[in-house]
Amino acid sequence: MAIALTILAVLLTLILVLLVLPIRIYLDYKKDETKNEASLILGYAFLKFDILNREKKPKAEKEKKEPEEAEEPEEKQSDSFEEKRDKVSRYIKIFEETKDDVAKVLDYTASRAVVIEKIYTDIEFGFSDAMHTGIFTGVLNGFVYGVLGFIHHHSNLRDMKVNIQPNFESPCFKVDAGCIVRLKNVHIIIVAINLLKILRKIRKIERSK
Repeated sequence: MAIALTILAVLLTLILVLLVLPIRIYLDYKKDETKNEASLILGYAFLKFDILNREKKPKAEKEKKEPEEAEEPEEKQSDSFEEKRDKVSRYIKIFEETKDDVAKVLDYTASRAVVIEKIYTDIEFGFSDAMHTGIFTGVLNGFVYGVLGFIHHHSNLRDMKVNIQPNFESPCFKVDAGCIVRLKNVHIIIVAINLLKILRKIRKIERSK
């Protein structure tokens, strides 16, 4: 009987220790002219599990255009500006319609010892038209700093690094962004359920367009 109680006590202690040990989530996204990569790594104690490692290969180059179509790339670059501007505007709309739900999740996680250890954002962009680059700079800065300020207000954000660099000399679009989150096991289920609700709401917003 004493041996059984000892084994049970050891097992309960082990389970308690495992529950107390934090889980770290490493999220990273990289994009430029040649790659589009996203990774999600789950860290527990000394172990790391690769949950997501997705890489989209760049599209094959299209056939060369006829001489009379020499001006086509310039028009495509303009379309690229419109496309990126509209995409950021869509993100702003989603943020505005879900920020109250996100705030509740962040407030809950912050009060339950969930810490965002680091958020980093490094973006370089440019368009063939300098005016487009200037307009997009204002839109992107407003969105990024608005979201990060919101997160900082509603969470235990320890470290934040932001670098948004417009390139007025040559067209480009490069992103290196991600975060490291520390989360206690006992709160994972509640946080996950609330995040799923937010994701469903975002999908509903996307479908309503």
